[in-house]
Amino acid sequence: MIYGIDVSHHQGAINWERTASELRRVNGGSNPGFAILRVGYSARHGKGGLYMDNQFLANVAGCEKYGVPMGVYVYSYDQSAAASRITAQQVVKMLDGHKWDYPIYYDVEYEPFNKVCGKATNTAIIKAALEVLEAAGYYAAVYCSRDFFLNYTNLADLAGFDKWEAAYTASDTAAVQNGIWQYSSKNALGIAGFGSSLDCNICYKDYPAIMRQAGLNGYAKQAATDTTQTPTAPAENRYQFSLGPVSSGDKGPIEEALLPVVQRLELEKLYSCQAVE
Repeated sequence: MIYGIDVSHHQGAINWERTASELRRVNGGSNPGFAILRVGYSARHGKGGLYMDNQFLANVAGCEKYGVPMGVYVYSYDQSAAASRITAQQVVKMLDGHKWDYPIYYDVEYEPFNKVCGKATNTAIIKAALEVLEAAGYYAAVYCSRDFFLNYTNLADLAGFDKWEAAYTASDTAAVQNGIWQYSSKNALGIAGFGSSLDCNICYKDYPAIMRQAGLNGYAKQAATDTTQTPTAPAENRYQFSLGPVSSGDKGPIEEALLPVVQRLELEKLYSCQAVE
């Protein structure tokens, strides 16, 4: 497991040098942890379009300078699949020129529209945004609370996408199969500089490895390795690098990137930007 945080303009200007050190501390001193940065939110009229978070560029620069692996989320006010496509297309423009070790998340919560539009509409809005992000070469995923996933979406129709689940409970559950669990909004990790208001997360998957191996999120696809070499790892350890389930749109490029590794180990099966107010 890897511990990380998610931030937006609500945290103000962040001291990323100190935060990077704190993230390493809570991850045992060697792993850099991660930060999911809000790129912005979609237009409140519900017809799509991105309003940029006024700390996004500073947060990107800070993470890059101090070596904090990054992901992104965009908060949705979109009220149709067409609107979410527009928002996602503008998110894609903001991602260019950077490397994102963690997924690009479409965040849907309890806005008045989303509470009454029905599961099918919420699901269609989410899927449309994620498909745009995937088509642009990004590892797209969705953020919702556990309750929202279960009661406001058709969860089975989102099975092909990774999930970042918010649930401030004593333990994670199997109700939603997630890649990241947001388990606290009260700085449970004790990251210096944020007081008692900071979202904290646990990640279960090696997302940086996925992005690099598959050539996603700004990374070039890794060169193929020599498939004629004899495996050097002991037989009992040959399957330990498995990356776990991935989204349907990323399955092809990930499998292609892993093919040389699969062969070498003799495996048989294996996103108008304006400042936010």
